[in-house]
Amino acid sequence: MENMVNPGFSRTLMSPLELQEGIASLSRGAYFKEAPLDMMLSILTESAAQMSGVERVSIWALTNQHQELLCLDLFELSPRRHSKDQRIHARQYPFYFQALRAGSCIAADDAYKHPLTAEFAADYLPDHGVTAMLDTPIHIRGELQGVLCLEQVGSRQPWTSAHGLFAQAVANLVTLALVEYEAEEAKLQARAAGEQLRAVSGAR
Repeated sequence: MENMVNPGFSRTLMSPLELQEGIASLSRGAYFKEAPLDMMLSILTESAAQMSGVERVSIWALTNQHQELLCLDLFELSPRRHSKDQRIHARQYPFYFQALRAGSCIAADDAYKHPLTAEFAADYLPDHGVTAMLDTPIHIRGELQGVLCLEQVGSRQPWTSAHGLFAQAVANLVTLALVEYEAEEAKLQARAAGEQLRAVSGAR
């Protein structure tokens, strides 16, 4: 059942040194103030997948009073495909959501057996061929806003501390992208309010 999708699929994860180099490369990225949010997130998921060798990398936002995860961007490495808008509901995976709310990083070497990801065994895991999950919370100003997911497909390898550091670095860059987006939106709203005020004043 674990390998229902692509049973012979195998991908070698990058070494700790390669992951460290990947973190450095991502951190030098100068695109946060130059691209729309959707593009920034797609750059991060695609870059993270390529630099780590992980088949699926995705960014999810907590919505509906933390009762739902909405996929902002998912990149699949082999088909080089982006998608978004998938939804995961807390009522289906209560232990997983509880762990996220507690701020836990979930490193499941075997997603079918790990207590916090075994809930996905009935649908999500076999539907996508996922066998191992590494999920890192995304915080903005100390508040939980979402999660970064790294997922192995087919044959799996144990997650290492280097993978955890890599995932945390990517999650921090997601936070930076979201903060930059919020700041830009605030500027645009302030500018629009100022223009509206001047228009009203000029009409008097």
